[in-house]
Amino acid sequence: MKSYLFSASTLALAAALALPARAGTRISLDLHIGPPTPLVVESAPPRPVVERMVVSPGPGYLWVAGHYSWNGRQWVWIPGAWYMPPQPGAVWVEARWDHRTHNWIEGYWSVPPAPQVVVVEAPPAPRSEVILVRPSLNHVWIAGYWVWRGHRHEWVSGHWELPPQGHRTWVAPRWEHHGGSYVFVDGRWN
Repeated sequence: MKSYLFSASTLALAAALALPARAGTRISLDLHIGPPTPLVVESAPPRPVVERMVVSPGPGYLWVAGHYSWNGRQWVWIPGAWYMPPQPGAVWVEARWDHRTHNWIEGYWSVPPAPQVVVVEAPPAPRSEVILVRPSLNHVWIAGYWVWRGHRHEWVSGHWELPPQGHRTWVAPRWEHHGGSYVFVDGRWN
């Protein structure tokens, strides 16, 4: 019987990519977001296998194309499948191999930075809100806040939300005053 040594991040990635989504199933794995540490791999990955994309199991899923992954000894084919991103706005960045440096960077989830909103008009005072009945003990209250849309401030009403898997705390959005401008800092899950 052969024994292989894998890093925790490689195992988590392999598990995420080896479990395709089935219709009605919501997959959300707590994977590290951002590029992993490059590995030195002397041989290039083989040519990709030609696959056909199947119909999405539902809204919010992203297609991760089939690709090779390095398991520490050899290239292993990971079939393409639909996956629920680890958090809203996350996108899949395909793995890549640099033939000059022999560096292999596994595919990973990335969250592009939101464009920075800078305005000269201060946001209005927060509105008073009635906090509705909590739908479950797992829900977290997201208080209402002002955003800039078009050419004016618009109120986003408070609401209950289920945190993404692996996150429990909501860091509220805010407006920071910098000189004569106001910069909007988006809310996020920690």
